[in-house]
Amino acid sequence: MKKLSKNSIAPFTLILLLSIGVFSCVKKNPGPGGTSAITGKIIGQEFKPGEQEIQQITFTGGNQLEHGDYFLLNKLTGLNDNYYIYFKNPNWVSPADPGLQGRIGIEVLFNYSDSNIDIAQAVKNKLNTLSSSAVTYALYQDILTITWGQIGPVSDPDNGSTNFAIDIVNQGKANYISPLIQNMVEQRVYLCYGDDKFPSEDVRTNQYGEFQFKNLQTGSYKVYVLSEVPFLPYDNFEEKSQIVQITQKESILDIGALQMIY
Repeated sequence: MKKLSKNSIAPFTLILLLSIGVFSCVKKNPGPGGTSAITGKIIGQEFKPGEQEIQQITFTGGNQLEHGDYFLLNKLTGLNDNYYIYFKNPNWVSPADPGLQGRIGIEVLFNYSDSNIDIAQAVKNKLNTLSSSAVTYALYQDILTITWGQIGPVSDPDNGSTNFAIDIVNQGKANYISPLIQNMVEQRVYLCYGDDKFPSEDVRTNQYGEFQFKNLQTGSYKVYVLSEVPFLPYDNFEEKSQIVQITQKESILDIGALQMIY
């Protein structure tokens, strides 16, 4: 068998050494199987979404109205315009308008023979002539429902000199964010490996709002928690996240606090 010369061995040795060097320099992907950890804390503020106000007026028949009777509605156009709706019987020659100062009058014609449904429809017809995006009206028989577009409390109607029934079906409430920041107990925290778009693992916080991801390799990670988006309807969430770089084995990286809305 022919013995290989020194020069003939060198190329093979070089290729082998280069191969070993290349593979030894390949960086491991982030993920489990390591000796490092990421710790942190979740704190949060409570958010209570506001509510729209819903009002209802139940009308009587014309036989329970008098010429010049009125009731009060406020800020129907979203401005500072306050209204009074007054009733005029065309059989009377005296003025029906009570001329309430600081308010805008809306005249509604009626007869004593009108039913409560007739009166309700006549009022709704008049209110529909107002150009307003602040409220919507819905009529069911003799009940007029006024739904406010804005979030928060509004001025309530007043039955004035009529016998109409005024009811607040839903009291408007303003949006509220608590000034109190507290530790989030049993809150789910997510961890993404590298550039992954979906979490690979998750943990729950302890009684102090603290969390820990253990047994991680060196690499890049994203830690996040889901937070409600205030001032939007329910079930709207966003990530509160932080990118973490583990560069050394057997290290513990504390990312501090992630703050959320719940």
